[in-house]
Amino acid sequence: MWLAGVLFAFFYVLYLVIVVPAAALAATAVYGIGIPVRYFIALGRVLVVRPPGLPAPRRRPRLSVDADPAVLQYFYGPATADADQAIRAAYDDCREFWDSGAGRIRSFFRSDKPWINRPIGVGVAAGMAVGTALGAVAAAGCALIQLAAVGVSAALARAAGAVLRGADSALLRVKNIRMVCPACSERVPYPGYVCPGGGCARRHRDVRPGRFGVMRRRCLCGTRMSTLLLFGSSRMAAFCPHCGHPLEHRPGEAPEIVLPFFGATGAGKTRLLLSIVTQLQVWTRQGELTAEFADSVTTRELDAAERILRSGSATGKTPVQLPRAHVIRVSSRKGTRILHMFDAAGERFYHSDRTQELVYLGQARTFILVIDPLSVEAFWARLSPGRRAELGPARSTAPSPELAYQQTHQEIEAMGVPLQKTRLAVVFSRADLIGTPEGDVAQWARCELGLGNLIRSAHHSFKETCFFHTAAVMNADGAMDGSVAALMRWVLAGDGVALPGDGS
Repeated sequence: MWLAGVLFAFFYVLYLVIVVPAAALAATAVYGIGIPVRYFIALGRVLVVRPPGLPAPRRRPRLSVDADPAVLQYFYGPATADADQAIRAAYDDCREFWDSGAGRIRSFFRSDKPWINRPIGVGVAAGMAVGTALGAVAAAGCALIQLAAVGVSAALARAAGAVLRGADSALLRVKNIRMVCPACSERVPYPGYVCPGGGCARRHRDVRPGRFGVMRRRCLCGTRMSTLLLFGSSRMAAFCPHCGHPLEHRPGEAPEIVLPFFGATGAGKTRLLLSIVTQLQVWTRQGELTAEFADSVTTRELDAAERILRSGSATGKTPVQLPRAHVIRVSSRKGTRILHMFDAAGERFYHSDRTQELVYLGQARTFILVIDPLSVEAFWARLSPGRRAELGPARSTAPSPELAYQQTHQEIEAMGVPLQKTRLAVVFSRADLIGTPEGDVAQWARCELGLGNLIRSAHHSFKETCFFHTAAVMNADGAMDGSVAALMRWVLAGDGVALPGDGS
């Protein structure tokens, strides 16, 4: 008997020597590999499969109510949320995996064959402990690599966005492009754009590289949109981010020139503007340059400019409401420029509160002051009774032109415009009625009109001042009076616009 007992003990010890280490090695391998595998399976479920039962991420990025209707760029929040969700899903899967193993170990110890199953349970328990530790370290390493990759990618995406925004801004500065809204007159740092997707009219107030995309963004409708003028965003329908008005003139493609006309009521501002438009149309027909109305409002309001001048009919009274710019795209051999011509009613230049509302004055670098010589009492008094009776219907009865000049001058200064860097064209209208004076126009205005104070102030305040006497009329062959072209050459010369006959 004792021999049988010795043999049984020998074989049982041999069983233990083989089974316990084998079970431990197997459990170590299963859990050392299984836990990292569970992590990658969870990662695939979060990033690729996304089954219906997947728990929602706890750190989902939140957008403000007034945010643009676009999908967040992946590395501006969603990547971090996915990483957090993957780690939580992997932890839950590994916990379930570990609980399953613990249940199996308990079953070994509860078996009705304890001498056989308990050694296996001991080996599995030991291997499970070691494998869990190794697997947890491996999974944690994978998670750290993922988080590091997300962090680096997010930093690179944001750096790329900042570089691209800077490059686009630098390009606008190099091209001397300053965008202005023709409706509200505010400076437009960057236009907003309407989604170009069919049937989608969502408005994106700021499409530049950022949290919604670096080179392109995706509207909530799924349409891809360019983020910069460099990438062709100007081909989309633009709108003003301040007032929401459509910007049909494709802002950002060419430098914009703001030309304010100011002066007393009835001085001839509107007629001079119509003359400038007509002269551009004449040059366009002659093939000297290309001028086109840049938006529908300008087309509607100025399409009849040439017909009005050709017929000699009077222009209507300018409404006292805030003016909207007449926008014209002018292309010549030196490139393209966009003209914003503002014609405000003369009543707005007599009172400070009304002049302050003309915010476009702060955007201009060349100003056009229009003066009706007939409105100057000193000049009017020297005319014969017959001439006064003849010219009376055309005369402006507004207050002295000096009042409109001084009021506007003060408001321009108050807006912070550097007058020593700006230019002023002083235009005396009605040359077709009173003739063109010989010699220097400024000297004529000083002697005949008694405007010496205005002339001295203009020379002292502005970098450059030039005086003109214009006739806003067309001759029999359909050509504008040459005084209009001379004025335009001087006004636009400072902005690099090449006009016919400028000699450049």
